[in-house]
Amino acid sequence: MTLPAFKGTDRPRVYDRRDVRDDLLTQFNGAVAFLKRHLNVRGEIRGVNREDIYEIPLEALREAVVNALMHRDYGITGTRLSVEVYDDRVEIVNPGGLPNGLSIREFGTVSIRRNEVIADLFFRPRKVERIGMGIQKMKEVMIAAGLREPSFEPDGFFRAVFHRSPEFAMKEEVTTRGDTRRETEETREMILGLIRANPGITRVEMAEKIGLTMKGIDWNISRLKKAGRLRRVGPTKGGNWKAEEK
Repeated sequence: MTLPAFKGTDRPRVYDRRDVRDDLLTQFNGAVAFLKRHLNVRGEIRGVNREDIYEIPLEALREAVVNALMHRDYGITGTRLSVEVYDDRVEIVNPGGLPNGLSIREFGTVSIRRNEVIADLFFRPRKVERIGMGIQKMKEVMIAAGLREPSFEPDGFFRAVFHRSPEFAMKEEVTTRGDTRRETEETREMILGLIRANPGITRVEMAEKIGLTMKGIDWNISRLKKAGRLRRVGPTKGGNWKAEEK
């Protein structure tokens, strides 16, 4: 499985990539972790608990990844399943079109499992429902979140496309009834702390350690620079960060 994240809305500029060459459950978990790292997220305090709200519901994306692993045509050699993150969408692409016996007209209403053993593998840990209503479930989850339905292209390679929410773009603050400023300041202090400990740290490493998307890291770094609390010493590649005191 290939997990690339692209800068922009096309493929030339890759800023992060992971390759998972392991069992299918590990591939599933790796894909979900990659999506969580690169999607924008906000937090809401409900009662005494904080709940993360992703710009694309994880329930829909998990269902899409499971479906891709289950219905991939493993007889097509030299290809990989891929989970691709762009600025405006997420695409989950797996080798193989519709299974034999399933027409485009029936797509989404009739379930034909291409790989019975793999389907059972995901059913046991309850990663998927046996009734095979994954397409309908994805659509319902997206609509319930106020988002566009995902689109599906079943020719040759099966492609599921989920459009990202513009309202989340460049927003990493936590909406906690007045605590947004405090949460944002804590995030920036964490960035400065990581830089003081390792001036050569990369933005990808910051994102992984803090749990933000790359956009969130970039957004906070730009604010720290404007505030005079952070500057870059040397070239973009090979240089170091310099954290300034208040």
